[in-house]
Order: sequence, then structure tokens, then C-alpha cells
Amino acid sequence: MTETLFCYTCRVHHPLEQMCRVRTRRGFRWRCRRSIEAAQCDIGERDAFGKWQTELNRENAQQLADRVFIPRPERRLQR
Repeated sequence: MTETLFCYTCRVHHPLEQMCRVRTRRGFRWRCRRSIEAAQCDIGERDAFGKWQTELNRENAQQLADRVFIPRPERRLQR
């Protein structure tokens, strides 16, 4: 099993080989190399990366919600 770490920028777990430790005001955090490279691009490319990552996150969240869905039993009204 490969170890994964959470990237605070794109909010996804990545393999350890794709991560870098970044110093922030509050300490160290893990960030993926892909997001670091995207931040060094011009504004248009950076915005495109952000929109693409947001769409990926939405799709993953929807897939997870579809998988985890547990139907509730119907409630009968009591009279």
C-alpha cells in the first residue's frame, strides 16, 4: 500500500512522491508538486488549473455521495 498525504491546496490525497513540505505562517504543510508548478504560471493558466481542480473535486464528491447513499426507511404518519 502506498502512503498518501493530503494537499491543502487542491484538497486531494496524493502519493508521497508527488508531495513537498511547505512552510506557512502556522507551520509546515504538505503541497503537491502539481499545484506548486501551477502557481508559478501566469494568471490565466492558474485560474484554469483552479477551475479544473474544482471540477475534479466536485466529480469525486458526487461519486462518493452516490456510493455511500443509504436509503432511509419510509416513515408512516400516525393518526
